[in-house]
Amino acid sequence: MALLVAMLTFVSLSTTSGYADDADGQAGEQHLVDFVHYSLVANTELAGANAEWLLDHYDTDESLATMFSASSVTPERFDRAIQWASRVPGLSDTVSLLAGRIEAGNLALSRDQQRVAEAIAMLDGTRRDQMLGRGRLIAAGEYAVPALLREMTSGDSEERRWASTELLREIGRQSVTPLAVALPELAPEHQRRVCEILGSIGYSHAGPALLELSMNDQSPAFVRESAAKAYRRLGGNPEVDRPGMLYGVLAQQYFDGAEHLVADPYGDMNNIWSYDSFAGLTTTQVPTALYGPIMSMHAAARAIMYDRNNTDALAQFIASNLRRENLMPEGFVDPIFGGLDYSPQFYATVHGSSTGQDVLALAIDSRDTPLVRDALAALATNTGEGTLFSDYLDRQPLLDSLQYPDRRVQYDSALILARALPRTPFAGSYRVVPTLASAVRTGGEEYAVVVADTVEDQRTASDRLESLGFTVVGMGASADELVDPISRAPGIDIAVIRKSDMNMDDPNMAELRRNPKTSATPILMIVSAGDMPKFAANFKNQSLVEVTRTGVSDNAFAASVDSLMERGAGGRLTQLESDIYAMEALGALREIALARPGAYAVGDAESALIDALGERTGGTRMLVAEILSLIESERAQQALLDAALAEEVGTDRVPLLNWSSASIRRWGNRSHRRHVEELRYLIDNSSGPVADAAARVHGAMNLPAQESIIVVIPGA
Repeated sequence: MALLVAMLTFVSLSTTSGYADDADGQAGEQHLVDFVHYSLVANTELAGANAEWLLDHYDTDESLATMFSASSVTPERFDRAIQWASRVPGLSDTVSLLAGRIEAGNLALSRDQQRVAEAIAMLDGTRRDQMLGRGRLIAAGEYAVPALLREMTSGDSEERRWASTELLREIGRQSVTPLAVALPELAPEHQRRVCEILGSIGYSHAGPALLELSMNDQSPAFVRESAAKAYRRLGGNPEVDRPGMLYGVLAQQYFDGAEHLVADPYGDMNNIWSYDSFAGLTTTQVPTALYGPIMSMHAAARAIMYDRNNTDALAQFIASNLRRENLMPEGFVDPIFGGLDYSPQFYATVHGSSTGQDVLALAIDSRDTPLVRDALAALATNTGEGTLFSDYLDRQPLLDSLQYPDRRVQYDSALILARALPRTPFAGSYRVVPTLASAVRTGGEEYAVVVADTVEDQRTASDRLESLGFTVVGMGASADELVDPISRAPGIDIAVIRKSDMNMDDPNMAELRRNPKTSATPILMIVSAGDMPKFAANFKNQSLVEVTRTGVSDNAFAASVDSLMERGAGGRLTQLESDIYAMEALGALREIALARPGAYAVGDAESALIDALGERTGGTRMLVAEILSLIESERAQQALLDAALAEEVGTDRVPLLNWSSASIRRWGNRSHRRHVEELRYLIDNSSGPVADAAARVHGAMNLPAQESIIVVIPGA
């Protein structure tokens, strides 16, 4: 390949900068034509050589895109070449980079403000100039709005002013947000024209600005009438509706990630618009992931301004603020809300448990696991028995979170409910103790499922997951085949889908999302190299989906899994986290056992605790033993005696004997005859602390004289 590139460079008789700056772009065009030709005739080497030449000889994306747009290669023919080359393993990365650079260059050129100004100047030129100018401005989208608005309001050419007005309409959806921001600041005659434009475009997120203007007593009557008329065209009723209500709805839509509100939903950055009396419309760019949370916070704040008692808007602000922090790229400083006096956690805590549960409900409904955990962390600091439940008529968010697909969420909510120690049972109280028991029993295991066409693909994905520490509980050709194994697993931490006929709306993904146990499970999609660019772009901003291609190395696969788990669940469940949850769950179970009677039955954890007694070690094991001693059960007491009298018990024998004694003293002797015999043997063959502890157990049994051990007293 390197030799071919060198040969092509020699034949072209030029240097890198020469071709990049060549006014006619003839050399670059020839390599582009050759790339397309050799791709379509399946000549991999020459197609790759020409693609690499283009990448090497054009320093900027803009120069590459300029050459492409001026060439004889049609977009349709280029796309066909890219589609073929993307499926060739040795060529896919190169052509994906080439296509990406041309696309990025076209985007940058369309948004260049100098080109926008030149395009506006062409609007009263020849017919060809007008067509070219209109095309450039429409391609620029929202980036053309400031200049078009300026031309419409203060331009010196009537033809350009009229054309600018029409273009603002034609740009459509992307015009709405900047025009709505500018609307209150414009002169009355220009406000009327902008109202007409917004009404004709027809998107509802112009509604709050139009309704506010229609109710502004300081505005001339003709402006208020124009705003009201435009608002009616959006389907609103200015006599009934209120701006605070509209801002609340808008905040929810931004929080939900409604795509029609985002100018470039698949781009890396999007614009937060503001209006300056001198500069006009100005923009601040933020990462696309932050755009929705920031705009939701802004809309929620406006809603609260109209009604300080708007609890829905308050919860929306808090939830969006927490999400904003979670999605903040490393090193990025939020230019809009980065200067708040208090942390997101402060706002989540200070407004109390009722608001906290509103935030939790929003998080659960959006299936945003890191946000759910943030909401629970706040509730853990301000929730007690008196504030355990919210005022919802049809749901209780804390109880909903007990059934959330992520196990950490289940554990966190169970701990909150347990530590509140309610005195009477409530609907769903029976789930709390088993959830805590699961935290004790399950440990750090992580569970996975695999959907793939062939057994070979299923096994390959399964082997990779198992090498990363996951337990694969089910494999199948469709998600429907995995319903049973999913239902039996404590939770599904990751799902892998590898289908040869993968679509954006893959039915297997839809089925997993319909299943309550996988509705928030991170999904890794494995697609062909040719499909990788479009799938990656489509799911770019979805935290619960990661896209990787077939044939990647084990390290690359592991990196994709880690990235997905970090974004979708806040990271993998580590052994340390698991141990902490186990200790916290045991602490809560101990409090439940000591606080009887109450809403919970600690006996519901008996089986898990008995299993843990045999699996756990050290202080954790002793805490398990203590809780078992507090359970009124023959099985629990006998499990303690079995553990204390086992041959390999080691240094745990004395404390286990002590907890066995405590159980017998509390609940009476429920031992089996074999325990008495083993205890006698232990006393006969031990001394010191072990014998003393065994004696305490024997004494607590209070056996009849004929069954009691005979101890020879020296000197008697």
